[in-house]
Amino acid sequence: MNKYIAPLCFIFVIAVIGNVQAATVTKTAITQTSVTPTSATAGTMFKFSATLNVPLTTGNKVKIDLGKGLASMTGTRTSYSLSRAIFTTGSQTYKVGIYNAKNVLQGKVSSGNYTVSSSTNNAPTLTLVNGDNSVEQNKVYTLQLKATNSDNNLRSITVDWKDGTKAETQTSTNDTPLTFTHVYNKLGKFELSATAVDNGRPNLTSTVLLKTIEITAPIDSPYTKICNSGALEGEEDCPINPVLGNKANDWACTQDNKTGLMWEVKTTDGGLRDMNKRYSNFAADFGAEMNADSFVFDVNSQSLCGASGDWRMPTKDELLGIIKLGVSYGTLPIDTAYFPNTQRERFWSSSPVADDSYSAWYVVFDDGGYSFSYSKGGYYDVRLVRNAQ
Repeated sequence: MNKYIAPLCFIFVIAVIGNVQAATVTKTAITQTSVTPTSATAGTMFKFSATLNVPLTTGNKVKIDLGKGLASMTGTRTSYSLSRAIFTTGSQTYKVGIYNAKNVLQGKVSSGNYTVSSSTNNAPTLTLVNGDNSVEQNKVYTLQLKATNSDNNLRSITVDWKDGTKAETQTSTNDTPLTFTHVYNKLGKFELSATAVDNGRPNLTSTVLLKTIEITAPIDSPYTKICNSGALEGEEDCPINPVLGNKANDWACTQDNKTGLMWEVKTTDGGLRDMNKRYSNFAADFGAEMNADSFVFDVNSQSLCGASGDWRMPTKDELLGIIKLGVSYGTLPIDTAYFPNTQRERFWSSSPVADDSYSAWYVVFDDGGYSFSYSKGGYYDVRLVRNAQ
């Protein structure tokens, strides 16, 4: 029996070795290539794909030639791809192959065709939406521009203020107004320019929009804006014409330069000083939370505009002092540039009514402004004030 076992084992070993050799000689090859889409306009993103029969061996890469040299395709195991925006028009050919570390082709190249057609790219148009012809020196100038493009491929709008400062660029979308702001520090006339640009190839720009702005000398203002920090605009870290807000360098109060009184400015943020909040006039039986004295306490606790302890209800005459005289019927009788978010409502004062401890005076900010008395239990607006320092 033993003389037959040895030859059989030898035959089995040869068979196993033969199978191993057969596996090692199987070469990696490209079985399929494709491109999506097969036809499109210039600038379209084309995706090139390749499928292999077996995974790549170490040191080899799948590369594609789009007419500008080889580029590596990415993928795993037997699936690889590459996406490119193609701008060269006409019938195009791509070639895919497997290359070793020395960029030597391994096996055959697989190729395919696709077509890139020319596309018409139209220049955008730029329109002035809003912008004054003049602004005071060191005041914020606001410009609104709108770009339109029939290809719907806008990129941005750029404004050159022409005063030596850096041009400003904002991303633009079709028919959507953009707001640009700038502060001119020098007197005189400046012809700003603005252009819109698209994402086409090549990039096309609109006709240059020109606008002359005259920077005038400041007019003595009856009011000054004050930041939350307590600094006046243009002083310390409080900027010229600060924006209304809750940060230290945001606008929160207005100073009457004639009387020196400092007034709180109403907000629309739903917070403590929101314009829509109403209070009774020191009437404890109407609930402490909605009493004017509770509001006074809370504002002092927050150290509004750097001050705490001396914010108070204004007198009737102090409220009448910020009434803007000579306004037409139906016009809010207050300078809204310095007292924004003012309601056409009644504002409580601290002035009592003679021989009537249950009533107080209020001032109506409507129809030219006037004062009247009413029960302290009424819920009206309150604007706090503090004395000149």
